[in-house]
Amino acid sequence: MRQRILAIVGAVALVVVAVFVRSMISDDGSGGSSGDDGGKPVVACTPDLQGICDALEADGRIAADTPALDLADAAAPPAALDGWITWDPAPGIADIDAEQASANKPWDAGAPLGASTLAVAVRGSQLTGAPSGCTQVAFPWTCLDQEASSSAAIGVGTGTTAESLARLYPIALSLVPDADSGFRDIPDQRLQSLVNSPPDGQDPFPDQLRTLQTKVGALNYLVGTTDAFEGAENLTVLTATPVAQATIVLAPRRGTKDLVAGSALTSSGVQQALRDAGVVPGTGRLAPDDRAGDLYAVRDKVG
Repeated sequence: MRQRILAIVGAVALVVVAVFVRSMISDDGSGGSSGDDGGKPVVACTPDLQGICDALEADGRIAADTPALDLADAAAPPAALDGWITWDPAPGIADIDAEQASANKPWDAGAPLGASTLAVAVRGSQLTGAPSGCTQVAFPWTCLDQEASSSAAIGVGTGTTAESLARLYPIALSLVPDADSGFRDIPDQRLQSLVNSPPDGQDPFPDQLRTLQTKVGALNYLVGTTDAFEGAENLTVLTATPVAQATIVLAPRRGTKDLVAGSALTSSGVQQALRDAGVVPGTGRLAPDDRAGDLYAVRDKVG
């Protein structure tokens, strides 16, 4: 019953999203960028979400052969680019980068394409040797800080990419000293210890998932979306608390002209690409405006 309700809600939400992102994706190829691909909008994806761009291209909704765009270059994107599919709130972080360089902010507020709750996975059928208060029923994000301090290897990415910052946020939030403090007050060494904990270094999530499943001892814990872990063998997925969500968004280039509203995001190919990225299509909401500033501070501490 729960999955049937989710499917209905997701289908309705996808139609709403398709209309909401009309400034980005054309249903008939009219309007948009004046590039060499019939006027179709030019939309980039972060490297880990390239499958979504591939599905949109296969449906004829966006221009072909758009290069990947990650956070490091998003403050000064190519002039022809109309939009960016990435993890929230990367567009806001890129806008802060642009401000710091005395440049115009490149991105407008985006539309959620899909989301999933964040979880923590361990190898094997049960959680063993975890600190007191860290259980399979409720696993506070602070447990990962404790485990990193005890030389456990935590898979969370480099803290410099869009997908890694989305995964790192709830852990960083748990390290804010008190209610009167901000992310700038998080001790640098604690975040750096966490990011530097895997002996072989950090990798994007799909690579880390394979490592957790196949290379004993390389990772003790892996942070990712609940839906990305679904169906993975020989893993225990822990309910991380407090609940946190990761959301994929389509951010339009600031000032992009209105395009024809379309149903691109209701196509089976795009829905499957979103599921492959570890989210539920048509769900999610944008993060509060201040989260971009919070994660900007986190990136400074680990970058």
